[in-house]
Amino acid sequence: LALAGGRDGRVTEHIGLVYAINTLGAILGSLLAGFVMIPALGLHRTIQVVSALATLAAVVVLWRAAEGRARLLGTGAAALVAVAIAMAPTWTPSLLSSGVYKYAPAMRGAELKTALTAGELLWYREGSTGTVSVRKLTGTLSLAIDGKVDASNAGDMLTQRLLAHVPLLLHPNPKKAAILGLGSGVTLGAALTHPLTEATAIEISPEVVEASRYFEKENHRALSDARTHLVVGDGRTHLMLGRDTYDVIVSEPSNPWMAGIASLFTREFFEGAKQRLAPGGVLCQWAHTYDISNADLRSIVATFLSVFPDGTLWLIGDADVLLVGSNEPLDARMAQIAEAMKRPGVAADLAGVGVKSAFAVQSLFIAQGSALAQWASGADIQTDDRTDLEFTGPRSIFGSARDDNAVALRTLAGTSPRPAAIAAALAAATPADWRDRGLMHVQSEAFRPAYDDLARSLSGDPSDVAALDGLIRSAAPVDRVRDAQTFLSQLGNNPANVAARLAYSKILAAEGNIEQAVRIPMELVQANPNNMEALEQLASVLSDVGDADRLEPVVQRLVQAAPKNPWSHYYAASLFFIRSRPDLALPAARNAIALDPSNAKAHNLMGACLASMGQTDAARAAFLASIAADPKEAGTYNNLATLELQSGNRDRATRYFAEALTIDPSSQTARDGLASIR
Repeated sequence: LALAGGRDGRVTEHIGLVYAINTLGAILGSLLAGFVMIPALGLHRTIQVVSALATLAAVVVLWRAAEGRARLLGTGAAALVAVAIAMAPTWTPSLLSSGVYKYAPAMRGAELKTALTAGELLWYREGSTGTVSVRKLTGTLSLAIDGKVDASNAGDMLTQRLLAHVPLLLHPNPKKAAILGLGSGVTLGAALTHPLTEATAIEISPEVVEASRYFEKENHRALSDARTHLVVGDGRTHLMLGRDTYDVIVSEPSNPWMAGIASLFTREFFEGAKQRLAPGGVLCQWAHTYDISNADLRSIVATFLSVFPDGTLWLIGDADVLLVGSNEPLDARMAQIAEAMKRPGVAADLAGVGVKSAFAVQSLFIAQGSALAQWASGADIQTDDRTDLEFTGPRSIFGSARDDNAVALRTLAGTSPRPAAIAAALAAATPADWRDRGLMHVQSEAFRPAYDDLARSLSGDPSDVAALDGLIRSAAPVDRVRDAQTFLSQLGNNPANVAARLAYSKILAAEGNIEQAVRIPMELVQANPNNMEALEQLASVLSDVGDADRLEPVVQRLVQAAPKNPWSHYYAASLFFIRSRPDLALPAARNAIALDPSNAKAHNLMGACLASMGQTDAARAAFLASIAADPKEAGTYNNLATLELQSGNRDRATRYFAEALTIDPSSQTARDGLASIR
């Protein structure tokens, strides 16, 4: 300012010019940085360029304003800054995209940085609206925006598909749909299984559009479908300013505690979306139960009902909420879900996420209309000029209190009147229906409702093997192993219920009660020497604890009675390996794989044999084949990591040990391996 102002009478004019240029520079700078430089150069390089420009500007001012020694000192300082800028260390994309602010408090097992960067970063881009990444971790592909995972091909596949299917199943003849938020593209792909003539996908981030290509298997190459119309822009603006109408609108934003997202949960947004609905049209709005206070969830519901008074709420698993409203009542349409599922391709798409019947969809209904309004009564209405959610939402991430909104909603479902179709579906449900619903929840990693569903199924059909296996799988993640033991023990009191007795043996073995776990299948084999299920369970327990002496006669019986059973050869290989004969174990493991190429345990055992014989490359291939068949087995990652560590590949070893700890935070092998690397 002193340099520009000078000493003459035009000082104010000069200073005004400086402020004008500065204001213009601020406007152009923000536009260029946000929309040109960051997408083209990335955050790190943009900061370097801007820092270099600022340093250059300082040098210009120095040479204009200073003289002699001051000019030389200033120029020297600028040169040092320029060197520092050029030598600034690069950033670590895997750490930047890890969502440390969100996920670090839940990290267990590995050292924090190792845990946050576990897996393989497949894709990373910095754009004007956010940093987008795709990571593969323990077999799961996930898409994250600013570190927050917004889509994956694992547990949330059920939600991503039902976001499209629920509103489309509730529409008698959908032709045009709009989806706000592309994400992985799975919701768009699910929508396109219905007889639509046009599906408009609106995504604000071009980087997300690129990242969705990694999910083409799951989204059925939705962006290549001739019916897809992609709009790269703001979804809310597109609805508010557009003139097109749609039979179905799906809004799947990120969580409202992400900056700016709360504007997609306001009354004005819902009103604008309602105006874009064709007669009989349906709006589906995603919300969630986790990391949100009961007051904020009730506020979202109350805001939705202020525009859709007859709106409905559906709960998927323990985490995801669908608010579904229409400009017409939906009660009668709920009876048509089974018929709508007969549309070509729809049932197959739903079956891919475990939805095998209309009951699985109808049973997700919680409440509607006046009952839902009563639950949300007194909650604040979110408006554009008073969006409290923008500020209250983030507090729920790190607050000490955790509202169990899923339990609250299920309690509401039990006390609220149900539409006739929903009540009839629940009344007619069979044990098989509850089993299928429970297995659907297991597949989506919603283990708490899965356990309850499967226990209900077994109360009606105590010998259902699939339900028994599902109950065991869902018990440990929700700390209900003791409950499961008691329940299975009661079912096993019936001597004729062989399946329940074997299931009881499995859960006892998992808890380390080996002798009792062995006793049950031993008694069954003594009663019936040809009971293959009991022989396999006995072999499983004995091989896991390395009891070769008791395992040998069981293996002989298995191989003799079932030579075409891959598990017969697997347990034979286990016996040889326990007795330190990898040369004999290897052909037996190969026999098991020949009979069942997807047998992950056989691949893992073959890898262990090859590693012990010094065949490193072949062992690595076998371990990787095992991981491809079952990416959720911590022991295989530990074996592969140990192999890489012995081969001098420390980075690979670190990665695989970290993945093992992601699956099993208590793995001492992985902890010791990482400690030795450090």
